[in-house]
Amino acid sequence: MLSRLLERGKTSGREDDNVESIKKRFRTYRGDTMPVIEHYAKEDKVAEIDSTASIEEVHKVASAVVNKVFAEKSA
Repeated sequence: MLSRLLERGKTSGREDDNVESIKKRFRTYRGDTMPVIEHYAKEDKVAEIDSTASIEEVHKVASAVVNKVFAEKSA
């Protein structure tokens, strides 16, 4: 994944797409984000969506998840 992100950095316009910055983002994700995701996953409040699909498919799946949540809240 690191090599993919470094390659993306060549065209992304992000000046901070370098090895150290990417490693720091991974550490932050593991240390700060994952505990929150794990907490809410235990409460069945996390939806995993395959973001490698087409934009249209990701939008369709994400919209279905959001619509389901709002339908449950209004019921």
